[in-house]
Amino acid sequence: MDGLEEKLQSWDGKSAGAIKRIYGSFAAEPGFAERLIAMSADQTLETGATWLLKYHMEVTKRGLNPTLAHKLALTLPGLTGWEAKLHCLQILPYLTLTGESADLVFRFVLACREDQNKFVRAWAYTGLHHLALAHPGYRTEVRILLENAIRTEQAASVKVRLRRALEQGFPDMPD
Repeated sequence: MDGLEEKLQSWDGKSAGAIKRIYGSFAAEPGFAERLIAMSADQTLETGATWLLKYHMEVTKRGLNPTLAHKLALTLPGLTGWEAKLHCLQILPYLTLTGESADLVFRFVLACREDQNKFVRAWAYTGLHHLALAHPGYRTEVRILLENAIRTEQAASVKVRLRRALEQGFPDMPD
C-alpha cells in the first residue's frame, strides 16, 4: 500500500480539511488522476478517491481525456457508496466521452435514477440532461425520461433539478 492509499484508508470520510490536505500532499504527483480512477474501483477507497478526483478537476479546471474517461467509465458499475456515485455524477461535465465510454456512463446514470439517495437521483437527472446535450442520440429518450420523472418523483430537490433540465431543454428539438 502506498502513501496515498494509506491516507485514504485512514480518512474519516467526513473531514473536508483532512482530505484537502491529502490532496495537497499528492496532487502534483505524475499520474494522480489515473491513480484515483484505479482506487475508485476499491470499495474501501471509492469515496475518498472520487472526492479527490472531483476536487482535482474543480481546482485545475481540467477534465479527463478520452482514455482516462473510459477507464473511469469502466469502474462506474462497481461503485457501491452513494457519495462515490454522487461525485462521479457531478464530474460528468469534465469528461470527454466517446463511443463505448458514453454508453457505459449513460447506463450508469440511468441506474442512478433508482438510487435511494435523493441527491444521487437529482444529479442523475442533471447527468442525463448533460449527456443528451453532448450526445444528440440520447435526446429523445432523455426528454421522455425527464418528462415522466417530473410527474412521479417525490423529493423536492430532485424535482428542482428536473425542472431546470426541462426548462433548459435541448437544442434542435421541437418543444
